[in-house]
Amino acid sequence: MGVIREIREVTSNTVTVPVPDALLHHKVEIIVLPLDEHVETAAAGEAGDGWPDGFCERFAGSCPDFPDIESEGDYEIRELPE
Repeated sequence: MGVIREIREVTSNTVTVPVPDALLHHKVEIIVLPLDEHVETAAAGEAGDGWPDGFCERFAGSCPDFPDIESEGDYEIRELPE
């Protein structure tokens, strides 16, 4: 099932979202994000690449290094079937 995304101007304490018939009697998650604040936060707190400032430095090295794989030797030369 796809995602329903709507951008609306909130003018009261209630927002009504029409739900497709395919979602009736199913659990759904509803998230309300303030659009203006999100844009301001992205402009002020991110480097423009979608990651918060310092994110890479904070998590760099958190995954263990994988061991080097030993060589399995030279490729064998095979004859083509006739």
